[in-house]
Amino acid sequence: MGHFRLRKRKKGSDSFEINVTPMIDMFSVLISFLLITAVFSATGAMRVEVPFLSSKPPPTKQEIDNKPEKVVTLIVDTDKVTVEVSMSNSSAKAKKDEYKIDTSGLDQLQGQLYSIRQENAKFDKVTVMTEMEVPYETLTKVLDACRELRPGRQPIPWPSDYKIPVGIDPSSLIPKIVLGNVIL
Repeated sequence: MGHFRLRKRKKGSDSFEINVTPMIDMFSVLISFLLITAVFSATGAMRVEVPFLSSKPPPTKQEIDNKPEKVVTLIVDTDKVTVEVSMSNSSAKAKKDEYKIDTSGLDQLQGQLYSIRQENAKFDKVTVMTEMEVPYETLTKVLDACRELRPGRQPIPWPSDYKIPVGIDPSSLIPKIVLGNVIL
């Protein structure tokens, strides 16, 4: 039969080594992942102008009557957009049109804004009202319909005396979009 011998351990040899190679491999992969995702995650930027107080007095009734402007208000609901068009010098009821929030409805909305802009080349501002329950994606679709021209529509040239706001594409349909007190 086999004969086994037991070896006695030497005192002080209870030390052990930690293999750090797998940990280094894991951290190198983690760092690579973080660097790659930091490069590919793009943050969107939108220019926002906050209105400021002015010492200039508001226009008089006579000035408003001499230079009437179209006032366009978009009321965004979860499934439709209501467009109210009125004149600044008139207390008459505003003309209201409703459009569904889908591709054809937003195309019709832009068609109405496009025709208003063709009538008055200096028309540059719409006011957008929305409720809290309207999803952000829905609001974004309406804002895009106001600003970006759909395929097939040619940019309307701005008059030579019109100053295009900084950071706005000159070929955009409506450069100023007012959400409450904030101009986008």
